Amino acid sequence: MVLVNDQAVDTRLTKTPRTSRRQRFFARITRNSSPQLSKLNSDSPSSVRDHYLRKHSVSWISLYPTRPMTPTAQRPLGFRVAETSDVPHQGGNMSVGVPNSVKRKPVVIDMWGCFPGEVQLQILGYLEPKELVRCSAVSRRWYALCFDGQLWSNLDATGYYSKIPVDQLSKIITTAGPFVRNLNLRGCVQLQNDWRLEAVANACRNLLMASLEGCKFEQTTIHSIISRNSRLAQLNIAGLKTASNRTCRLISKSCPFLESLNVSWCSSMDARGIKKIVEECKNLRELRACEITRFNEPGPMQTIFKSNKLEALHLGACESIDDAAIAIMVEGVVPEVDPFTSKPKTPPRKLVDLNLSRCSNLTDQALRSLAGRVPDLEALQLGGCVSLTDSGFAALLPTLGKLTHLDLEECLELTNATLLALSRGPAAKKLEHLQCSYCENLGDQGITEIIRKCPGLRNLEMDNKLETNFGITARVSDLVLAEAAHAVRHRLSPPNSPPVPGSCSPRVALRLVIYDCASITWPGVRDILARNADSTRSTFKPELIQLKCFYGWQQTVDEHMKRVLRGDRGSANRLENKWAEHMMLSEDTTIGRRRRRRQALWDDGDEFVGRRRGRSGCVIC
Repeated sequence: MVLVNDQAVDTRLTKTPRTSRRQRFFARITRNSSPQLSKLNSDSPSSVRDHYLRKHSVSWISLYPTRPMTPTAQRPLGFRVAETSDVPHQGGNMSVGVPNSVKRKPVVIDMWGCFPGEVQLQILGYLEPKELVRCSAVSRRWYALCFDGQLWSNLDATGYYSKIPVDQLSKIITTAGPFVRNLNLRGCVQLQNDWRLEAVANACRNLLMASLEGCKFEQTTIHSIISRNSRLAQLNIAGLKTASNRTCRLISKSCPFLESLNVSWCSSMDARGIKKIVEECKNLRELRACEITRFNEPGPMQTIFKSNKLEALHLGACESIDDAAIAIMVEGVVPEVDPFTSKPKTPPRKLVDLNLSRCSNLTDQALRSLAGRVPDLEALQLGGCVSLTDSGFAALLPTLGKLTHLDLEECLELTNATLLALSRGPAAKKLEHLQCSYCENLGDQGITEIIRKCPGLRNLEMDNKLETNFGITARVSDLVLAEAAHAVRHRLSPPNSPPVPGSCSPRVALRLVIYDCASITWPGVRDILARNADSTRSTFKPELIQLKCFYGWQQTVDEHMKRVLRGDRGSANRLENKWAEHMMLSEDTTIGRRRRRRQALWDDGDEFVGRRRGRSGCVIC
């Protein structure tokens, strides 16, 4: 209490009762309808009052102060007008009660433009090259994005070069040239004699891999690409007729980091140019030089011997290669001889992949030169070397402990002894691919031994097994198919082995190529189909055998394999049964046709029109 003008005044503060937020919200809301608007004072313009009283219903709600439109005593905080027109609207999409003058246009938000440029490029990176070219026609912005070099760091035109115009392809290479690291123009023949080639060659200056195989470039264009890319690690110019020994000299000077080179079928090049590349390119690991001449000279092979860094060497169809060239490649010109073993003292070669197919001048002496010199060899291709015999392989195979791929196609002199030596050699457990097609002297004995002793075998090609010239049948028969079914059932999934999680899905474990094998019959093929679709839980294994057999059977075999792979073994079994019924019916029809034909030769009235073979001899009339 205090005295103010001799009067006692209470100074204690009185606490105002607190209201909730919801109550304060509703306290600020004022809603007026049309009858209330009729009480507007004279301060309001008459035109506004008449506008709302004639044809409209007015309702106004506001939470913030605006220009007053009602008397001061009843003035709300603001208003919002919702108009309803008595005139019916014409369009069906028009909002009810909103005239055309009041209706707002929809707001269009550019979501794509809101993304940063890096995000846009990341999204466009999931499109195919052909789709990017199509999207470039949307706008100028999209054109700049679709031809941005960051999207074309790996430029592989093999899948779409024939589907887009040549100017678009040149535009892509020119625009993305500084960003391209891997350039693959294999087969782009439409770039020949084009004025844009010089611009394309000048644009690509940071290549690490370049493939120009099959292109019809001029020598100047090839040299321009090579000279401007000193960091090339892989170069493929196979089949270019304009590439010569001059190109090889340029490669040796401009590409010191080269690791892989393919100059196969370059008819204007010989082994002297390749010698220069092997000498200068110290990092070279892979060399493909098929159908290149003058390898019989000691210079190129001596250079390969001295470098001893090649891991993959393909010299297929080089007719100039003979036994002496192979000896120089693995031993040198004048090797040092060990006095105890009388063998050359040379370090082992680092070769992993060796291709000498169709080198017709090779004999068993070449195989003896390779014996013990290539311990790391995994792939050996000798197809078409018709002079090789069992004695050469008997010396070579025991020294190859890492062999996984062996190609013996058209080695006509080989017999089952070579396959037996392979199955008993150190590489039997690692062998995965064996090609022995057109080897007429190979038969069931050697093939079944390979299947038994090589548990890792995945691909076996043995087509076109015919009779020998001596009349002794050395064919592959149904016995091979039965042995393959038994081996795949037990070697990959033993009966007593515990189940492996995720191993129930079917997969192809062995691929057999047996077309044109005269002793293969449809019952043997049916046994393979029955084994693949075996639905018994205790005997079914996820490993399958894929067959490539006679043309008339192949469609049924492929359809059966599709059904087994998708897990529909019941449907596969029904298909197998129907095919067996069809084959048996065909055999009965064929036998009956033959009998009727032989009977018609005899029973054509009283006249004899043919011949008859009796039991005791042959009578020909």
